Amino acid sequence: MTTMTSTDHRLRALDMARFVADGFVECGDLVPPELNEHVHRDALAYPKNRGYDPNKPREFWEYSAAVREVFDLPAVRGVAESLLGPDPVHDHSFLHTVAPGKREAQRWHVDSSLAVDHPRQFDILVCYFPHDAPAEMGPTLVLPGSHVRRVSYHDVTRYKNFLGQRQLSGPGGRIAFLHESLWHCAQPNQTDQWRFMFKIRYVPRVPQRGLFNTTGWDSPEVGAFFNDARGSYPWAGDGFAAMGQAWRTWWRYLAGAA
Repeated sequence: MTTMTSTDHRLRALDMARFVADGFVECGDLVPPELNEHVHRDALAYPKNRGYDPNKPREFWEYSAAVREVFDLPAVRGVAESLLGPDPVHDHSFLHTVAPGKREAQRWHVDSSLAVDHPRQFDILVCYFPHDAPAEMGPTLVLPGSHVRRVSYHDVTRYKNFLGQRQLSGPGGRIAFLHESLWHCAQPNQTDQWRFMFKIRYVPRVPQRGLFNTTGWDSPEVGAFFNDARGSYPWAGDGFAAMGQAWRTWWRYLAGAA
């Protein structure tokens, strides 16, 4: 990503409001089916017994021309730039796999301890599923709203399930853009097929203000969304009031209004 894309591909205000409240936004129609199939073929041909090598932080990215093509699509770039701005740093990337029949779930964790009470800079984890990933295949589990809680990686590993957790299951080609502090984990794969998810961590180069399509950022529709969202995070309990305040402060900053 080297230049800013047309505003036609950027997130609308209501979509960005959902990212602020949930800590992620999921898109299902950005990648042509034939390109998803190409990436899936590359994933199947790629050696599956390799762990992440910090000395090769872009190994699958360099292996697969198709996955590079996915992330250069104007529609994909438009969403990423709505959150990061132009030309973000590709910090690292990795092809995550869950083997057929794997029974053990990954533990809950966060990739950063940065919470939205300090909203001026945040990284984005971009998670791309090139093939159909039904729930029984073990796609990523996320906890909407958890990005507002400041925790370290190991603080949440003791937990198993939360009210309101959501699995990113569905058809191939979906891309989820996650705040770096969103709690997440992989799940058991009960099928006889490999489950793949390609993830990039991006670091912004510019202040993250006014990057999305800010038309209507203070509209009644957006205000109603934040009001209605108050009951959507049962896991938060008495901590919800603090979450709501964090949303509103952060929202004004992201919209360039404060």
